[in-house]
Parts: sequence; structure tokens; C-alpha cells
Amino acid sequence: MPGQPEEDHLLLKEAQQGDAEAFGALYERHAAAIFRYLYVHLSSRPDAEDLTSEVFLRAWQSLPRYHQRGVPFRAYLFRIAHNALVDHYRHSQQAQRLVQEEDPASLADWSDPDEALAGKTDRMELSGLLAGLREDYRTVLALRFLSQLSPVETAMVMQRAPGAVRILQHRALEALRKKLQEQKVNKT
Repeated sequence: MPGQPEEDHLLLKEAQQGDAEAFGALYERHAAAIFRYLYVHLSSRPDAEDLTSEVFLRAWQSLPRYHQRGVPFRAYLFRIAHNALVDHYRHSQQAQRLVQEEDPASLADWSDPDEALAGKTDRMELSGLLAGLREDYRTVLALRFLSQLSPVETAMVMQRAPGAVRILQHRALEALRKKLQEQKVNKT
């Protein structure tokens, strides 16, 4: 996304001066990615929506204290999302939730009902597979592939070195491949 960090920086300065519309523009740019990240961990659309709102409320409240020190605002939002997720787990006394069937509204807009049903089934299977992975594997896969963060941004969010994120991503993909193979064998 060329130019986005610079545009985010300008919007951020305006938002820090009290411009709610500038913060709204930042919300529009990043809310879907934050939601996808949270949804992978929670597997509950309403919980992910609530937590997404909480992330942006926390970000709004922390704007006066935010100083860009080489960390893109997007990475800062994901760090807040990670902390909100930890708080959510701590309050709910659950490390994982059972995979629940989501409502008919999906993560993407579908015009073809057959495609929507297939997509929903695929997402439910993927969600079930991801739920069986270690927490750090789920996190790296969600940040890299669902939220489309770069390895450097992912490293900032996870507070690891970029090289460590690449290794973790590789291991997570291998674990996911094994689960897919196991699932394929069990179906036959």
C-alpha cells in the first residue's frame, strides 16, 4: 500500500489535534484488518466486532500520548488489538473458544449464494484448523495473511525480530499443512 504510512501520519496529526473525521478515516483504513485478526482468535463475530470497537476506542484515548518512533500506526493498532485480546481472555477465563457457526453475513461480500456457502464452509474449516494451532502460530498467520501486514510490521506487533517472525511463519504454515493432510486422510 504505497503512500499509506505517510497519509496515516498526516491523518494522525489531525486526529491528535481533535479532528474526529481524520480519526474516522484512520478507522476506515484499518478496521477490517483489525477485525479479521481478532475474528481468527475469537471465532465469534459479535465478540470480534466488540473488541474491534474497543481497540479503536483505546487508540482514540491514547492519541495524546502516541508518538511515531519508527512504528507505523497500523502496527500500533495491532499491538493494541493484541493487548485487548489478552485482556479479553483474562476476563473471560478462557484461552480458546469453541468454533461457532457464524451468522450468514460473512467476512466478504458474496453475490453468488453457492459461492457464499462454499466460502462459509471453507472459513469454518479454516477456523477449526487454526483453532488447533498454537497461539503464536495463529497470531503470525492472522497478521501476515489475513491482515496483510509485512514481516517487519508483524515483528513490531509480536515484539520479535523480523527473522524470528519469518521462522515462526514457516513453522506455522508447516503445522497447518500437517493438519490439512490429517483432515484429508480422516475424510477418506
